[in-house]
Amino acid sequence: MGKIDNSTYKAIKKDKKNKGMKTYEKGKYGHSKHHRNFKISMTVGLLLLILLDVIFSLLVFHTRKTIFVILACVLSIPFARNIIDVFMSLKATPLSEDEYKKTCELSENSDIKLYYDISVTEEEGMFYIPCAAVCNNNIICYTPNIADTKKREKLKGYLNELNTEEYNFRIFLTEKYSTFEKEIKKLKNPEVSQADLDREVLEKLLSMGF
Repeated sequence: MGKIDNSTYKAIKKDKKNKGMKTYEKGKYGHSKHHRNFKISMTVGLLLLILLDVIFSLLVFHTRKTIFVILACVLSIPFARNIIDVFMSLKATPLSEDEYKKTCELSENSDIKLYYDISVTEEEGMFYIPCAAVCNNNIICYTPNIADTKKREKLKGYLNELNTEEYNFRIFLTEKYSTFEKEIKKLKNPEVSQADLDREVLEKLLSMGF
């Protein structure tokens, strides 16, 4: 099984201290689309800088052996990384607006907070969770685009890495909305101590992808 990148976990812990909620932060509906658009903008911007550097060097100095071409070579590294991020984000398929409204009603009626646009990146690619709940020792995921049993089991294996010797969250994945709805309705709001643990596991889950 490939390795999961948890490098953003500390950053998320730090961001938790900030007051207010950003519109497109991780776990909010629209995050994946916003992330993709941002990465596309970054990729186009870096490409333009690389081209301008090379063209400027050729027009002004009539040679590629300048510091501007060296700068262009350096910029090619983040450019390549952003291209990879763009292709990865293209695999993300968020809920439709109608589905999102249904989940909002479900969240309001059940009093259970739902999180959206969650990704789990691995060496071979990415898994995408359009909607999930982390509540009272449960991680309930709605994955309509992962109907294959082997893929679901592989994703479940990655999510099981969130568990430790101190706690063991139940992992449940389904591609059927009706089943997801039933599972959410079974959940109960946790006590304060458990709610703190739920938030900690949620932060780890959000750190598993972009």
